[in-house]
Amino acid sequence: MTNQLVSVDNGISKEKLLEFLKIAGVAQELNEQEKIQFVEIAQAYKLNPFKREIYCNTYGQGQYRTTSIITGYEVYIKRAERTGQLNGWHVDIDGNVKDNTLRAVITIYRKDWEKPFTHEVYFEEVCQKTKDGRLNSIWAKMPRFMTKKVAIAQGFRLCFSDELGGMPYTADELPQEEKTTVTAEVVKELTDADREIIANSKD
Repeated sequence: MTNQLVSVDNGISKEKLLEFLKIAGVAQELNEQEKIQFVEIAQAYKLNPFKREIYCNTYGQGQYRTTSIITGYEVYIKRAERTGQLNGWHVDIDGNVKDNTLRAVITIYRKDWEKPFTHEVYFEEVCQKTKDGRLNSIWAKMPRFMTKKVAIAQGFRLCFSDELGGMPYTADELPQEEKTTVTAEVVKELTDADREIIANSKD
């Protein structure tokens, strides 16, 4: 299996990324191509799963089975800050769920742009629902917060398209139903020593 995966000079090695999949308990859920894809994306964008920067979701069975490689919206913000061009941002939210007017509007300021960038997201267009058409639990409980998160992810990816284009989407942007989630929560089960050794490995 691993002979199909090629190491790169930067980021986490293929061995450490595959080790994460095993520790997370998802290795047996992924086929060979999916493992390769996870490694290649993590290395290409220098995303560290032990720092909660990339993870996998698998859901469905048989021909309906789907695997998504996902990042967190905080990664977009960090990468935008690293460019040196981010000059502040904020999100405004108004409306309500009952009459389908709930929306979040993100405004991002770039030092190299004369005018600010704005992007709006409507709850009814991005909310996640179950097979029977009901809102899933987290969207039903925190509609304003979840709509904000999608606005942040989409806004930063659009505003910093050169730096963020092609990176994995956030889980909040993907229409998913019941799923097996491999998130950074599993990292909490590791000791500090384990995390330090694996996350900081460059070989």
